[in-house]
Amino acid sequence: MNAIRPLSCLAAALLLVGSCAFAQDNHANASGGKDPSVKSIVDQLKVKDDDSVINTGATRSLRLGGAAAAGKVADAPAPPPASISMQIQFAFNSDRIEGASATTMGNLSTALKSDELKGRAFQVVGHTDGVGSAGYNMRLSQMRAASVKRFLIDHGVDAGRLSASGKGSTELLNKSDPTAGENRRVEIIASGG
Repeated sequence: MNAIRPLSCLAAALLLVGSCAFAQDNHANASGGKDPSVKSIVDQLKVKDDDSVINTGATRSLRLGGAAAAGKVADAPAPPPASISMQIQFAFNSDRIEGASATTMGNLSTALKSDELKGRAFQVVGHTDGVGSAGYNMRLSQMRAASVKRFLIDHGVDAGRLSASGKGSTELLNKSDPTAGENRRVEIIASGG
């Protein structure tokens, strides 16, 4: 009976340590997780290698030339532009980028200057949460997008490849909670290529 007690205590301790590690991982993910790496940003924004395939929806894809060979013209919708949403921390009611976002912003500027994204243009789109008036949120989102654009230019991204705009609180990620932090974000949309 006494030999079972130490094993039970060891099993309970391992279970507790595992539960704490799981809770910490979930807490990290809920608060935004790790900063996105340069590679993950590039992968989200680059042109895919097989650009001879047109996505025509969830059921199939159509290779270029296939419809022409059959005497028909493909009328597939254009694929959505490559984009990535980034949680950039700003001072309250301000367009000043917080120091907590330094790594994210550094990785973003490095990614946009990479060879894989050479020749692409990027739109920086600011979004706010639903707190405040629509007009105020629109102005704040425009100011924050301009602030991110300024940072990128100051860190070597060609100004001619960047534009900035704001959407205020018109495109909430979490519509069930307009005040949620994930609604306050900057989206980078790639074009050209």
